[in-house]
Amino acid sequence: MHYSLFFRTDASILSLILLAACIFMVRFGRFVRNKFFRTDQQESKGGVNSLLGALFGLWGFVLAFTFGNAASRFDNVRSMMVDESNAIRNAVLRVQTFPDSLRGGLKEDLKNYLQARIDYNNSADLEKLNKAKEDAQKFGNSVWSRTARISALPNMGIICANMFATLSSMFDVASKRDATLSSGMPELVMYLLFFLALVISFIGGFTTPVIGTKEWVVITGFILLACIIIYITLDLSRPMRGLIRPDVGQERIEQLQKLF
Repeated sequence: MHYSLFFRTDASILSLILLAACIFMVRFGRFVRNKFFRTDQQESKGGVNSLLGALFGLWGFVLAFTFGNAASRFDNVRSMMVDESNAIRNAVLRVQTFPDSLRGGLKEDLKNYLQARIDYNNSADLEKLNKAKEDAQKFGNSVWSRTARISALPNMGIICANMFATLSSMFDVASKRDATLSSGMPELVMYLLFFLALVISFIGGFTTPVIGTKEWVVITGFILLACIIIYITLDLSRPMRGLIRPDVGQERIEQLQKLF
């Protein structure tokens, strides 16, 4: 699967780039003011300042929307991981209803499938994540094929029908979670968030008559705080790759290894 550069880049790198770019835009705005508007000695009390306030409000709205979307998505992923652990557990328990002579291959495939899903949860690198996804699909197909062959045996129809239903639920939850993780945050919204931060920084530097040490402390502090919030937002939108991870769901899936 193809991932965009924005999606593949680490959230901390994006936040540091934004921090440096915002400080540069403040200085650039100050440079433009001094270069082309030196005769303007009076600070504007309305107009541009009102526009700057409106831009702050717009940026805050986009940031709140993005943060809320990322937090909701994180909770959905965590909930789906719990559902997936329950589905895998049910599949393992269903295997116990098969005769001993038929149980070994199914149990081994489910064990490998579980390990692939654990690797998927612990893969911060996109290549390893895709490899784990492919392994899970391979072993999942193997379980399904074995069950299909067993269903042709005498008196195995009901047991295999129950197993098919459990496997379908397990695959559906995994597919839904994979799609949620792959979709990510809408990139257009993230680009808009970054663009507005740069525009506000430029206008802030352009409209400030004097930027001394005190002003720089306030400006840098605001930009740093804004970048931290954006970093947390990006981190929440990438549950399997960031610092904030759905640990409860991961623990539930890893605990299933005890069933083997």
